Amino acid sequence: MIDNLNRVFSRINDIKARFGLKSPVPAKTGKTFQDVLKSTSDKQNKISQDDNKHFSIPDIKKIAGEYAKINNIRPSLVNAVIKTESGFNPAAVSPKGAMGLMQLMPSTIKELGISNPFNVHENLMGGVSVLKKLLEKYDWDYRKALAAYNAGEAAVDEKGEIPQYKETTEYIKKVIDSYMENAE
Repeated sequence: MIDNLNRVFSRINDIKARFGLKSPVPAKTGKTFQDVLKSTSDKQNKISQDDNKHFSIPDIKKIAGEYAKINNIRPSLVNAVIKTESGFNPAAVSPKGAMGLMQLMPSTIKELGISNPFNVHENLMGGVSVLKKLLEKYDWDYRKALAAYNAGEAAVDEKGEIPQYKETTEYIKKVIDSYMENAE
């Protein structure tokens, strides 16, 4: 599996080189993928903490609004999700392992190729793209999309409706209340 990852990284580096882009992906160095992650995790955490010190709530709302507009989502909805998920704390980590402003799960982080889930831009870009995907999947039904964001698509798809989990119904209410308070 590690050899396959190294081949993927090598291919990514080749493609980026063709476009003149600096590659953030480590080239094959003889180290395993886990070695590279371990050696950079402390450094990345320090960088992300330092980077995030410069972001106030208005800054985060502005950046979130830009990603929302790119994805044709109302900025007030994205801000309501952020407020409910993390209280605008870029370093938030849930007991279930969700990370950052939009509380992305490790599987989502991996799927999206996010290198630092605590980086404000990466987290917002990923979280907003997930939210848009869910809104499109559920025909822009905010309640179903929010249920899927909270409980997972499988829970919504399995029931064909919003699952009646206490946490999920409370989550939807909090997001929608926040959205209505700040709707543009």
